[in-house]
Parts: sequence; structure tokens; C-alpha cells
Amino acid sequence: MSDHEIRIALVLNGGVSLAVWMGGVTHELDLIRRASGGAEAPKPQPYDAVIADRWRELCRRGEERRRVVVDVIAGTSAGGLNGSLLATAIANGSTLDPDGDDGPWLRQKWVALGSLDVGKLVPAAGVKSPSVLDGTYFLRQVEELLKGVADAGESAAEEPVTLFVTASGLGVQQFEAKDAAGQAFVVPDHRYLYGFTSEDAPTYDGTHRRFTTQQKNGLKDTELLARAARASASFPAAFGPVLETPELAAEPPRMRPQPVESGAWLIDGGVLDNAPFGPVLDVVARRPVNGKATRYVLYVVPSAGIGRASTALPAAKQPSWRVAALSAVQFPREVDFRSDVEQLERLLLEADASWSDTQRLFDRCLAQPAERARLQAAATALQPAYSRGRAAGGVWEAVTIASHDQSTVLDAATALSENEIDDILRTDHPWVPDPDGSTAVLHDDAEGNPSWLWGTGAAERIVRLILRSLRTQVSTAPHEERAELEKRLTAASDCLLKVQAVRDALDVQLAAAHLDLRPAGGAEAVAVGLNDIFEQLQVQRTLGDAFAALVQVIGWDLVDTALEVEIVSRCTSARTPQQRSAPFQFLRLGPDIPLAVLDELQEGSIANQLNDRILYGTQVGHFGAFGAADWRRWDWLMGRLHCVAHLGAMLGADADWIRETQRQVLQAEGWQLTEVAERIERLARDFPVDAGIAALVTMRDELNESPEGRAITKGLADRMVDVSGGLGPQVGNWVKAAAGRKHQPGSWLLRTARWFTEPARQTVWERMVRGAKLTPAPRPTIFQPWLPAATAAVGVVLLVVAAAVDSVLAGLLAGVVLTLSAVLGVITWYVRRARRRIRTWLENRMPEISPGSRNR
Repeated sequence: MSDHEIRIALVLNGGVSLAVWMGGVTHELDLIRRASGGAEAPKPQPYDAVIADRWRELCRRGEERRRVVVDVIAGTSAGGLNGSLLATAIANGSTLDPDGDDGPWLRQKWVALGSLDVGKLVPAAGVKSPSVLDGTYFLRQVEELLKGVADAGESAAEEPVTLFVTASGLGVQQFEAKDAAGQAFVVPDHRYLYGFTSEDAPTYDGTHRRFTTQQKNGLKDTELLARAARASASFPAAFGPVLETPELAAEPPRMRPQPVESGAWLIDGGVLDNAPFGPVLDVVARRPVNGKATRYVLYVVPSAGIGRASTALPAAKQPSWRVAALSAVQFPREVDFRSDVEQLERLLLEADASWSDTQRLFDRCLAQPAERARLQAAATALQPAYSRGRAAGGVWEAVTIASHDQSTVLDAATALSENEIDDILRTDHPWVPDPDGSTAVLHDDAEGNPSWLWGTGAAERIVRLILRSLRTQVSTAPHEERAELEKRLTAASDCLLKVQAVRDALDVQLAAAHLDLRPAGGAEAVAVGLNDIFEQLQVQRTLGDAFAALVQVIGWDLVDTALEVEIVSRCTSARTPQQRSAPFQFLRLGPDIPLAVLDELQEGSIANQLNDRILYGTQVGHFGAFGAADWRRWDWLMGRLHCVAHLGAMLGADADWIRETQRQVLQAEGWQLTEVAERIERLARDFPVDAGIAALVTMRDELNESPEGRAITKGLADRMVDVSGGLGPQVGNWVKAAAGRKHQPGSWLLRTARWFTEPARQTVWERMVRGAKLTPAPRPTIFQPWLPAATAAVGVVLLVVAAAVDSVLAGLLAGVVLTLSAVLGVITWYVRRARRRIRTWLENRMPEISPGSRNR
């Protein structure tokens, strides 16, 4: 039985209470990778033992022993939290289920952490906090979660893992660009990206021509990782921003923006379209593989799948301004998801275009001598053109890397003229071959040592061609031939690691250099500067030794052919940016996949129609799963079931296998199939497509069914009133006066406003939570019911006095007082009527609290 690695680059994107569903997905992924791994992998808990056996059996069907490896993870918002937990488990030889006494460990944590208990996630009364929820408490909980996972590690990690976490920076964040006239302008960019890795990649010391590998695990510092994860999940208003510490701003972990300056305030990474597919695929391409492997990019996103498209609105009349405004608010979400899909499509096409045609030519020339002869002739003829192209391309690439301050050149001034290329080629340069028609891979230097003259970009592309060919051969070769092929594959992977280390060292030197093409003679100056860096790093000699070692294992034929393909394919693409790419297959994991376990029930079709509405976490602006502990248990269960459906299909399981495995998941989680069917029906009733405010009403009713839920509702409402000062001191004072349960304003105007809004306030609180006690608002004297009558009495007395003493002044005063009495009467009547009408309006629009819970 041969080994076959299923390598997964995991991208998690989703926010707020959808963290619970993603937790179920990552738990199942963790179970799959451990079940398919080696004997040293952490064992499953007893309730998951049968499921783990089924995954192991599926991975070992047929002639191959497949092993699922999650080696790259990127997370945004709630995805950043779950991605950080999974990466920590992988990097520390641990598991997401270290303590299964009361069921899955991570489920317990998310059910508890998702509870909006006062004094925990919701700050207690009197506690100062800039947001509705307590970000400091949340940070401590995330630290404890990550530390618990890391400390549970009992074995060495089987594979390295790289984690990316995104955030958004507040304040002025921008980079500089230039137009064709050299005019500079700024482009706002508030995206932040942090990277953590446990990979022990070699580093290159050019002074001593030495490669060193230091053991490092950036995922052991759980406090630093927790701060990055907490920043990524800082949903605006719900959580306060996170301050970027100098440790977090260092490089690494911060990858973007540059240069490094600490002190930024960070909020949710999902505010902007910030899924880091580019860095993910760069790591995918760099990661060495020494055997048969298939690469997937698994995009976990809690959105609905494909539905019917229609450009028409349901109503025939012109939409109101409210419909247009609400639709516009939703458009940024569409842009984010559409941009992710379009970026993935572009990267997939680029990955294919950058290697498929040259790879086919390479493989064809290895198999067909006549084709190889034509390739040799073409390479010899085109070598001078290739040399000229590399002279221009090398200078352009050096200047691009040297622009490390994120400046972007949008003009054509970087294109070298023919005269400038001639000037460069008049002298020898260690990064470009002479245009003499030679296609020799290595040359001997003055001391007889092998020397590489083709530059670092060509070196990496050549080794990658060889690697892809060897991987294809390994996947199709008979078992008896695989040992030799894997030996060659290991040698090529080692050579690639060295080439990448040299290129990384070169990039560091270029980033510190000041290279500019704009002054007269700039191209030659850049070439000389590049020469100095190459000589300082001893690139020719180091890569010469690396390729000489590679040739000893795989022979000259593969390397010669790869160089000839490089010359023919790149001779006209001098300024094409270096792109590390690797073939991959894309798989989306969402909540809209049919549940095979419901196939025999009518509720199965209802579940299919629900799509993403099958999750509580998609309701109430993605806060829905906070409504009840049982709702979070449901979303967790759905995460596991959806993962079984998607990953089972990816691994070739049939519907019967998926159905039975989902039944085992129900058993492990303590659910009966009838209970699942009933819940599906309730979800369809409670959350129709146009649920709107009804979803919030359902959440309110569930919270009011327990003393804890009522305390949560009161505490959360009190917090929203308390933080209203964030809208401005004056606005906050008015909100507290009008909506606060126990607030006593200081000024007469605010006391009057509090009394006026009392019926509305009582209605809102009565319809929001049972048993809410409100402090009565004293009636202002001007609105006392006796005041108009008393004023009228005074007016009558004055009128009598005026008649008795025949005083015009007393008569006028009596008229003024009687007029005032009438005005007060009208005002009192109007205010009483307005208060009553406002209360009636609210009662008609806020349903009463349901008398009983409908949930499990």
C-alpha cells in the first residue's frame, strides 16, 4: 500500500456567532487528520472512536493509504479564532478535543463562551468598557483556549503548519502610487495580515555560504496569537478595538502593511475583503512534498449556494427609498464574497497558466527524443534573446523588490531601452548569462568549482519543473520503482529549499538597497548594485553546489531539459513577475449541502430549501447563535454534519457512507434523528426567507424562558444604553434618559424627556424581557394635571378683582393667565395623547413575549 497525501490549505471566513458552526467544522477536520495520520497522532475520545474508524477506513480504501494533512490555514473574523485553534493543535502535536468528559471539548467552550452572561462577556453594571461586550474578558478566554490546546500536546507535530490571521487597522492607512507622469498619490489600504508558522525552513548565510535550520514554532506563543485572533474577531461596536503591540507589529508575525510601526488599533478582519489567498498559495508552492500528493484549497464560508438569479424585484412598482438604502447596505457583503470567488478563479488560472504549458513541453521532451532535439536547437537559437530579456527582467525585478515601502509604479518608465540592455550586457554580471548561445547548466569558476550563471528566478522555475514531473511519475509508477523516484524527489525538494533560502536572503538585501531607474544611467547603476549583492551572497557558487548535488542524484538529462524549456518559454517575458504557484483543486464548504442522513424523511427537502438559514448563526446579523445554548449546540452539530458531507465526497465516499457517518455524528453528539427533523421544521417556521424582525423576536422569546436568559437580555440591553455615549456625549445623555431602566438625568430638559418617554420605555422593556424593573420618572410640574385648572382659577380670581376695583391692568393680567391656562390645557392634552399613541404604536409593532419555549 502506497502513501498519498491529501494536503489542505484551509481558508475560514465568517463572523460573530458563526464561530460555533466553524468550530464544528474544524473539530471534524481535526478528527479526520488525526484518524488518517500515523500511530503517534492523538487518539479520539470514546464518543468519536467509531467516526474516526470510518474516516481511517475511507482513507485506506484501495491501493493507497491516504493521509489528510492541513498545513496552511487562513482565518478572518470568527474564522481567525477557529483557525488559530486548529493551527495550535497541529503545531503542538495536540488535538481540539483534549478533554472529552462532557462531550467535545471545543463544543463546550463555544457553548459557554457564546453565552452573553453579565459579568463575563457582557460587562457588569458600572464597569467601564468602550463596547457592548467585554473585549478584555474575551481576550483572556481566547488565551486560555489556545493555551489549553497547546498544553495538551503529547507528541511531536507530524507536519509544519502556517497560519494567517487578518485584521483591519483604524486611522490613516495608505500606500503611495505613481501615475505615468510621475505624480504621486495615495491609496487607502487598511488591511493587516499576520503570519505564524511552525515550519523550520532553512535560512542562508551568504558570508559563509551556509544553510542553517533553526527549530522555531511561532504557534507556541499563545498570548501573541490570542491577541491577533482577538483583533481579527473585533466586530465593530460589539467589541472594542485591539491595540497592536510592538511584539505583534514585528516582522514576523506582521506581514502587511510595511514598514513596521506598532501602535495601530485593530478591528475585525472581515470588515474589508481580506481573505489572504495570495500568501496562502505562496506557502503552498514553497512547501516541500516528497511523495504523491493532491492539493486542495478548502474555502469554509457560511453562505448559501447557487439559487435562481432574477433581476426583477417581486413588486411591479418602483422600489421605495428604504428598499434602495437597505439593498445598498448589503452590497459590500456581495462585493466581499464575489471578490473572493473572482480572486480564487484568477489565482487558479494563473497557477495553471504559469506551469501547465511549460510542464507539458518538459514532459513531452523527456519522452520523445525528436521533440527534445528540436527543443535543444530552439534553446540554442533563442539563448541570446533570453539573455537580453533576463538583463531587463533582472533589473526590473530588483527595483520592484527594492520598493519595499509599498510604493506602486503604474507607469511604463521601468521598461529598459535596447541601448540600456546593450550597456548592461557589455560587462559580465553574476545574475544573467552571456548572450553567446550556450545552454550549459553549470560552468567552472577560476578555482574549478561549479558555478550557476542563470539567476535565482530561473533556478527556482527549473527545480519546480523537475519536481512536478517527478511527482507525476511517483503517482503513476509501479510500487517497486517508487523508492528510486522518491529519492530523486527528495533531492529536488532539498535543492528547492536551498534556492528559496537564497532568494529570500537576496530579497532582504534588495529591500534594504536604494535602487531607482529614473535618473540617467539608472539601469546600469541598478545592475552594478545587483552585482554587489550577488557577490556578497556568493550566489553563483552556492547555487552551483546545490545543482551539482542535484545532478548527482537525478542526472544531467532532467536539468538540461528543464533549462532549455526555461530559455524557450521565458525569452519574450522578461518583466513577467515571479509567481510561485502550484496546481490545486478548489472546494467550498458551506451549510447548503443536502444532509444525507435526512434523505428518507420529508424534512430533508425542507433542509435543502433552508440553505444557510439552517444555522442560527446566520440570523439577526450573524448574532443569532448567541440566543440560547441549545442553538449553539445545533450549529456545532451542523458544522460536523456539513464537514462529513463535503470532505466525504472529496475523499470519494458514496451516499451510504456519508449517511451512516452522519448518523454516528448524531449519536456522538447526543441527538436523535427525530429531534433533528423537528428542529428543521421549527427553523423553517421561525426563520422564513423574509423573516426580518421575526428572527429577533424568536431569539427574544427563547432568552425569556429562563432566569439566566432574562438576566442576559437585561444586561445586554443595559450595556447598549450605557455605550450610547460613544455616539457623542449629548446623544448618549438623551439615549440614557429615554431608554435607561434606572437612569436619573440631572437637567430639567432630560428629566422631562424621560417622563415623556416613560410609556414607550415601559412598553419596550415589557416586550423585551419579563420582570424588568424600571425606576419611575417624576412628572414635571408643567405637565401636572392640576396645573391648567389651578391657572384658570387664578385667572378667574384676577378677573373678579379687576371687575371689583375697575383695574385695566388686573383685567389684562387675568386675560394672560386664562390664556396660559388654555395653552397649558392644550399642551397637557396633546402630550397625554402623544404618549398614548406612541405606546399604542409600539404595542402594535412589538409582539408580546411568547408564553413557552419551542426549543429542545
